[in-house]
Amino acid sequence: MKTENILMALLVLFISKDALAQANSEKQLVVFKGTTDTAYNGKQLVLYNKTTGDHDSVTVVNGKFEITVPYKEPTRYMFYSKYELKKKGGYSPYGILISKPGTIRFKADMESLANSVIADVPENVLYTEFMKGGLPLRQQIMDSLQAKFGADVMKHLNPKDPQYPEIYKYYNELNESGNKTEVERLGIFIKQHPDTFAALYLLSNMITVVPEGKAQLYFDQLGGAFKGTSYAKNIIKMIDAKKVTAIGKIAPDFEQPDTSGKIVKLSDFRGQYVLVDFWASWCIPCREENPNVVKAYQQFHDKGFTILSVSLDQPGKKTAWLNAIHHDQLTWTQVSDLKFWNNAVAKLYGIQAIPQNFLLNKEGKIIAVNIKGEELNKKLVEIFK
Repeated sequence: MKTENILMALLVLFISKDALAQANSEKQLVVFKGTTDTAYNGKQLVLYNKTTGDHDSVTVVNGKFEITVPYKEPTRYMFYSKYELKKKGGYSPYGILISKPGTIRFKADMESLANSVIADVPENVLYTEFMKGGLPLRQQIMDSLQAKFGADVMKHLNPKDPQYPEIYKYYNELNESGNKTEVERLGIFIKQHPDTFAALYLLSNMITVVPEGKAQLYFDQLGGAFKGTSYAKNIIKMIDAKKVTAIGKIAPDFEQPDTSGKIVKLSDFRGQYVLVDFWASWCIPCREENPNVVKAYQQFHDKGFTILSVSLDQPGKKTAWLNAIHHDQLTWTQVSDLKFWNNAVAKLYGIQAIPQNFLLNKEGKIIAVNIKGEELNKKLVEIFK
């Protein structure tokens, strides 16, 4: 072969390799191409994803915008409009569920981004349909709240309202009942769409309210295509945590520093009935539940009941934690590693929402989970009668 032919062949080979590498690189991107009214030129949209760590923004130019992120795994990207945030003082995010890299086109409603529209993303369609199916239940809960407390009270509800604790309690009762319905609806959805990422993502999102037995059943019914994702791994961790923190199990022992830095162990409290209570100074529902917990402690402490509170306060926020303890008059043992959601005990117990608690008997066996308000009082009356 002539020298120039050899050189030409090598050049073609290199070009082909470069083209292939570029094509492969492009295939591993998620590109969001959007349009909106030109009146919003210069306004910004923000993309974020806590699971993948992506966070970026884009400016509308000539009624168009484009934002690209590396494809890492199936996930749900969230967007919000800075214009909506500034105008309303808050925003409703818009989420897009994807299961593969590619280009996604959507029309953005900058006034209310949650009303934006996309097409040709099957996983997102499935997810949206499931979520829409829960709207009647949400409306029933709101109707019940309005019927009991009045539409005007609910419209202008404020945590400082004297009725707020009663409203919050009633809402929790309605919501817990509704969760049972939603868990059943999720089971039907998984049976109908076992091989979709939407089904696995929904199970991951709802795992805290799915009983351990059903959680395992639902997970086993899912196909294997997405079981290597971080969402699947989260489900497995939660199922494992549910197994070791189920009623009748001995609560896993742990140790963490108290407010003075002294290491405290759960097993130090054997011989007493113990409420292991997960909370944080920044958690409004936790702070609203604290008066009920204080009342229970004051009434039953002398009879053999105590509390061990585990705070999910953030790094560098020890002062906020201590101030909340003082303000809410939480006079029992308080511990925390100040690692927020990475709190070692929270991970051990599978905590993904607070407030949450576990009531233990004298031997450290779990006898009740998420027992609050009047329900906690009745249980303690029954124990110490």
